[in-house]
Amino acid sequence: MNDDLKLMKETVRDFSAKNIENIALKIEREGIDKDLLKKLAEQGFLGATAPQEYGGSELDGASYRAILEELSSFSPSVGVLVFLYNSIASKLLKKGKAADYLKEILSGESTLGFGYGEILEGYVNSTGNKGSDENGILKKDVIFPTANKFIVLDESGQNLILTNGKIEKPKNKKTLGIRGLGISDVTIEKSNNEKLGLRSDIVKALEDSSLEIAAIYLGIIKGALNKAIEYAKVRTTFDHYLKDYSPMAFSLSNLKAEEELLRSYIYESENDYARGLNALIFSESLSKRATKQALQTHGGYGYLEDFGVEKFYRDAMTISTILFRGRRDRKRLSDEVFGTEAGNL
Repeated sequence: MNDDLKLMKETVRDFSAKNIENIALKIEREGIDKDLLKKLAEQGFLGATAPQEYGGSELDGASYRAILEELSSFSPSVGVLVFLYNSIASKLLKKGKAADYLKEILSGESTLGFGYGEILEGYVNSTGNKGSDENGILKKDVIFPTANKFIVLDESGQNLILTNGKIEKPKNKKTLGIRGLGISDVTIEKSNNEKLGLRSDIVKALEDSSLEIAAIYLGIIKGALNKAIEYAKVRTTFDHYLKDYSPMAFSLSNLKAEEELLRSYIYESENDYARGLNALIFSESLSKRATKQALQTHGGYGYLEDFGVEKFYRDAMTISTILFRGRRDRKRLSDEVFGTEAGNL
């Protein structure tokens, strides 16, 4: 890891410690607010990879992954939002009025939500729609339902559009994970929509972002293990610190070693298809094991929001149903390993 990349990580870590750590619980309970969005925009994080003409920073891949890792180690919800803005929105909103809106969201002035089914290809019905009312107006599950506009599929289930909408579910209903963004029902308007492309464009954007998704998982792993290790240093039972018990010490140490190996792999890799898949599959598995161990290290306290551990476990599971597409991603890896189609049965 060169000096420039180390400096980037330190910068994002310092920003997160100052602007996210002290409101991490508030983010989980009330969501990401406009003040934090503005700060993320001012630092250039919302448009880390976007062209400068849209207000972006045009950072290289390694710097972008560093941003995702460090933000996610404090709040996975923030890391996911920055990913969605950079890896999806910045690639789709580059034509017509949509380009003007891209400038607005990268500046933090406006916000953007994303259709849940549009990302989860094959997980819901073919259109990603939950049905329509008597006027044919679509109803969708969306990520970040409090946003100003949304990227969703139209009625055909093939074309992506930028559209308006309004929340259907009560705002105080908690989701399993990424609570800083939330997932909720939204009624989608059918007029004044901007066509963005095809559903396959989102699929390709996700498939091109394996290392970036792995960086989000890495941040979750780091955040969870750091909390577990610090807790094991101060928590006593039977007059001994938790760290003194070999099963506990060895488990956390082994997971920390795997974290370091994953970090080396992510930052030493270019956006190579095969290496990206390797990082994605391994990081998804490690995030579940690491966050579960961190939760168990804290015992009953781990399930309390105030300790800030349970969110990493919940978010690791939730992200594994959104950005990691289970069978599809494992099928891609199998095809790569065997050099032909595999795992079809």
